[in-house]
Amino acid sequence: MVELAVLGFGSNKGNRLRNINFALKTLALNKEMNLLRVSNIYETEPWGFKKQNSFFNCAAVFLCRLTPAELLAAAKLTERKAGRIKSQKWHARELDIDILFYGKHVKRSHWLKIPHPYVECRNFVLKPLVDIIPGYIHPVLERSILNLYKSSKDNCKVKEISSFDK
Repeated sequence: MVELAVLGFGSNKGNRLRNINFALKTLALNKEMNLLRVSNIYETEPWGFKKQNSFFNCAAVFLCRLTPAELLAAAKLTERKAGRIKSQKWHARELDIDILFYGKHVKRSHWLKIPHPYVECRNFVLKPLVDIIPGYIHPVLERSILNLYKSSKDNCKVKEISSFDK
């Protein structure tokens, strides 16, 4: 089975740009994943726990032959290779990789939720998605990414800082 997998990347600890580039390049080396598109990289205010450094965020689309569980395992391994140590929810981290969408699949378990449950609430997720899949229809909300972004109530600042160099 081959699916389009959309991943979100964030870092607010260490060399943020290097951490995100490391993640993108590491996952692109996986023979079961083909990197198709990468958004610009944005600097964003922290979400959830405010007293920490700003984040760098981006999103990417992969052609993926991994199952959702295998993709999650690959993402978690990449986070650990980048130096991430388990910490409190929404606190500083070297690298955070989220599965935002996996084709049109909807999965809800205690360890994996697809689509990611906060996609429509976070401009730091929506803005990068607008770069790469503006017309994609959220499989649960049945609205386009661009529509979700334009109607977002999130007031966190999202500032473009870089484009990804494959």
